[in-house]
Amino acid sequence: MSLFSSLASFLLGLYGVAFVGAQMLDVPSPQSSYPSDGGYSTPVQSNCPELSTQCPFGYLYDNASGCATNECAPDPAIQQQEFDAQCIKDQQRSLKDFSQYQIKDGERRLKELVRNKVTAPVELQGLINQMKAGYTSALGLTECQGLNTATQDLYQLSNEFNDRIRDVEDVMNAARCLKDAQRELKEFEGYSIKEVERKILRAKKQKVAIPEAITAGLAQVKALFAEAKKATECQDMQDAKSEMHSVNNDLQEHTMQLDFLIQMPQMIKQITREMKNIERQWKTASNKAKKSKADLSDLVARGQGLLDAMQGIFNELKSALASGNFELMRDVMERGDSEAREYEEEIFEIIRTIDALSNAPRYLKDLDRRVKDTRRQAKDMARFEKMDTSGLTACLDNVQPLIDAAKAEVNRRPADPDATADAISAIEEGLSDCDEVRSSLEGKRQEFFGEFIPDQIFNAPALPAPPPPAFR
Repeated sequence: MSLFSSLASFLLGLYGVAFVGAQMLDVPSPQSSYPSDGGYSTPVQSNCPELSTQCPFGYLYDNASGCATNECAPDPAIQQQEFDAQCIKDQQRSLKDFSQYQIKDGERRLKELVRNKVTAPVELQGLINQMKAGYTSALGLTECQGLNTATQDLYQLSNEFNDRIRDVEDVMNAARCLKDAQRELKEFEGYSIKEVERKILRAKKQKVAIPEAITAGLAQVKALFAEAKKATECQDMQDAKSEMHSVNNDLQEHTMQLDFLIQMPQMIKQITREMKNIERQWKTASNKAKKSKADLSDLVARGQGLLDAMQGIFNELKSALASGNFELMRDVMERGDSEAREYEEEIFEIIRTIDALSNAPRYLKDLDRRVKDTRRQAKDMARFEKMDTSGLTACLDNVQPLIDAAKAEVNRRPADPDATADAISAIEEGLSDCDEVRSSLEGKRQEFFGEFIPDQIFNAPALPAPPPPAFR
């Protein structure tokens, strides 16, 4: 191969021009051998090897020899057709999105202006009409370039529409913002300012001292409210509202104290009723203690001290209410919830103990009489029914010392409630054993003492809130 032929092969390999190579090397052009019906066949070349691979889209040519190889490669024309088809599909999808997100959204925004009674410039509707017409026209296009140009033109119209309507929407939103802020101001006046004024009026009627923080805070909130009402711009009103709400938060905290103060007179009345009830029951118990044969002076002294302490806390609470000092009232109330409750419970326990100790001598006397009656019944059973009552007699003999010990405990000075309760419990257990012996003698179970241990002996009268009646 000559130097000129090598140079020609290099140029053909560099630029890939098959037709020029064929002329220079006397090789037929590949296109020259393609059928006129658009099909593909093997190029004719006397010096080229026979092709064994049939490709549906042409052959890859060796530009150095001008011969086709047995490797398949896409035909540029087919590639272009596929590219055009995909381009048309993409542009049609873009048109569909444009209709949904630009045209329909633009129409919605125009309707929103109408609903808010905002006059929209005529040009906006004109731009919507142009977009609709351009969209309809673009749907009839079948070429990629034409569709691409039409889509770009539509988006230019959309950008112009958005720029113009945004200015109108800003005006509409500002007016709506101002209207909403004015409505909120009106609601604030009803739920905050006027509500606090009503509470202050109610407190004055109940002669409750109004904390200075409430009157000062309310005046400040009302001044800020008046300034906010003067605002003609939404942002100015929002700034005024922000400051007003900040001050109102502090006012509401103090108003919660006012709610407590308003309820205090009713609470004082309720506590007064409860104190009178406790004093009445204590007076009855202390009088009973004085008449009792048992020495209950220690219990009376303790109970009176507790009652005086409760009355002292109550007096402090009434003084704190009159002063309007919320912190002082809160401290007294907290102390009352703990100390006064404990005092009340102990007073009722003392009342129950006094009742039990006052009734103990009479109760023991009744038990003693019942034991004697049972002894007489045992003798009758032994005499007339010839029954062996020795077990019952022995049981009663064991009970009698318990009764004597309980009588001694009742007469102790000062009285020991726990020891007295234990002594009486021992009698009750002994009598229960004797009852079982007597029932076996009779052949049936019955309580020969009747209700010989009535619970009410040690039960205090019904009280509002004491624990169950007992010695302890």
